[in-house]
Amino acid sequence: MKGAKGAPAAKPTTQPAKSNVPEKKAFKAEDYATLTIPVEEVRDIKTAFDIFDSDLSGIVDPQELKAAFQALGFGGGNKFIYQILAELDDDQSGGIDFQEFLRLATAKLSDKEGRAEIDKVWGSFDVNKTVFIMWFRVR
Repeated sequence: MKGAKGAPAAKPTTQPAKSNVPEKKAFKAEDYATLTIPVEEVRDIKTAFDIFDSDLSGIVDPQELKAAFQALGFGGGNKFIYQILAELDDDQSGGIDFQEFLRLATAKLSDKEGRAEIDKVWGSFDVNKTVFIMWFRVR
């Protein structure tokens, strides 16, 4: 097909269709930092979150949670995974987002309650009492 003055007609240009999926917002540790949770700690927690969130979707889904527990050497079936999700998934989305993970990672418990909770949770993993955990924080 020829256009004006014998030149070939220009091909219509098509732009790629825009996806209905919203663009993923870049992570800013500053958005989550508070007086009690400094930016560096938020970054460290995000690094841990990304280990669980293997597809980097921003949500730790049940399959990723199960894979993480298996990689750490813990058993536990689907019932166990969904019990953990029920405890942590505040918005009932079916997965754990960074805000929920951050809340868990920075939860403050009294020493007595904290130790009891840790022992209770750890006991469900280490039923044979074969693993010793030592808690420390590097600053």
